[in-house]
Amino acid sequence: MKRLMLALVIIGIVIYMSAVAEQSAINAQSQGEVNFVTGGVGAEERQELQALRGEYNLQLLFILKDSGSYLSDVKVRIEDAKGVVYLETVADGPLLFAKLKPGNYTVHANQDGYEINKKALIGTEKSTSLIFSWPKQ
Repeated sequence: MKRLMLALVIIGIVIYMSAVAEQSAINAQSQGEVNFVTGGVGAEERQELQALRGEYNLQLLFILKDSGSYLSDVKVRIEDAKGVVYLETVADGPLLFAKLKPGNYTVHANQDGYEINKKALIGTEKSTSLIFSWPKQ
């Protein structure tokens, strides 16, 4: 009887651990009226994010220019044409997807004090993709 109980406990632990391991590391977040996800460290996490890509109308990618290596911990600020900040966060990985209302925005991306600014026109039907590439550090 003790062996049967021990076996059942072990099976329960294995099932619980596999369920925890399968949970997504990607968490949807919101800031004001902007919903976003960020991450992409590792191939599996990038695949998870790519599966969500269609839900967001702005996709950002952060890389090193010469090598194409991915970057994380990039400070991101998105503001409209009037300077109103809609999103201010730090990217958990090389990808950040956001859902913004249609309009003109400036995306500021800062990696170790080197800032790159790009314009983004967000429409109602198409998504906008921007690649931020920094010189070798």
